Amino acid sequence: MDKFWVVFSQVFKKNVRSGSWLFLVAAPIIFALIGGGLVYYISQTNASPRVAVVSQNPAVTNGLKAQKTGIDFVARDAQTAERQLTAEKVDGVLTVSATDLTARYTGRENAKSVSVDQLKQALTNVKTQQSVQQLKLTPAQVSALLAPAKLTTRTVTIQDGRQVAKQNSANAVNRTFAIVVVVLIIMVTMTYGSMLAQEIATEKGSRIMEILLSSVSATTQFFGKIAGIFALLLTQIAVYVVAFAIAWPFLSHWAVIRQLTAGIDWSFLWNAPGLVTLGFFVIGTLSYAVLAALTGSLVSNQEQVSQAVMPLSMLGMLGYFGALIAQASDSMLVQVGSYIPFINVSLMPVQLTMGHASTLQAVISLIWSTAFLGLFTWFTATVYKHNVLVYSGSGFLQSMRTSWQIWRSERSH
Repeated sequence: MDKFWVVFSQVFKKNVRSGSWLFLVAAPIIFALIGGGLVYYISQTNASPRVAVVSQNPAVTNGLKAQKTGIDFVARDAQTAERQLTAEKVDGVLTVSATDLTARYTGRENAKSVSVDQLKQALTNVKTQQSVQQLKLTPAQVSALLAPAKLTTRTVTIQDGRQVAKQNSANAVNRTFAIVVVVLIIMVTMTYGSMLAQEIATEKGSRIMEILLSSVSATTQFFGKIAGIFALLLTQIAVYVVAFAIAWPFLSHWAVIRQLTAGIDWSFLWNAPGLVTLGFFVIGTLSYAVLAALTGSLVSNQEQVSQAVMPLSMLGMLGYFGALIAQASDSMLVQVGSYIPFINVSLMPVQLTMGHASTLQAVISLIWSTAFLGLFTWFTATVYKHNVLVYSGSGFLQSMRTSWQIWRSERSH
């Protein structure tokens, strides 16, 4: 067990101090800071457009000011309004007739954008208020007159042949959450799979592997390297969680953030579909890590690392495109693929959030993936000790055949 921790700490400390890993962790934070700074700058400089209102009826200007249109209306006489427009102190001049509220708008080029539809709606509201006063309608009559038609919507998902009510926003949120998980699985497996393959290829290329095997067994190295790489992933996630916790008190005060998060149903993080989806992320990441260790042990030097990562890339892209297809249809191919290891970690979360698979089916697929991970890990650990000693200049496939022959030969004896 001590040797396992030695391998684990060596892999973890070596990579956590490397410039490539630090850049990998810092790059999203830097981009987030740049993007957040741009949003904050735009929100601070994007002041409301200023429109001068020219009308002999003060009630018109007061009525326009009272509305929340995002436009700053100011009362001006005709000469002052034209002078301020020329001096670029206002973005436009709205001239309104005092009798029938006929209006003419003069906008300045390169000024802040003023929506014509907003102006029409604001004038319509003022005209409605004046009509209400002339007709001497009661507040109840005004409410009945202006009340919009009511329309309620209901979204259901079909589970086990029954209709189950679902919040309207939950469907879109869960669907987005599933796709985000799929993309994260691809990014994580490509990044850390390549890192793990590079770790093994470096030791094989420098012929250090024979020396290491004299003191540490191949099985201990196998699990120590996977644990070290997985610890790097957990460290990266922890950094982002801490960074988000620090930034959230500031972000929560931004109007644009409040608008984006106001309609989100956060219950998806702890409901059954959300937890199952997170389970697929963990199992999928570990499965691809074991595959990376297997393929990485087949290469002879660092120049062949791209060949070792190729199976991960192909399976990852197959799962990604399968997830896109699963959003559009519930074909038999997608249903079968939802139970195939490596691919089901991308397909089943989408099937679950789309309502094409029940929670029970998703749990069965997750249990099967977990069982497969155990068997696949045992198989990989068994052949890993032969792969790390296979040096073939003929390429990746020849190394695989040689390793397979060695494994079969040992099994037959």
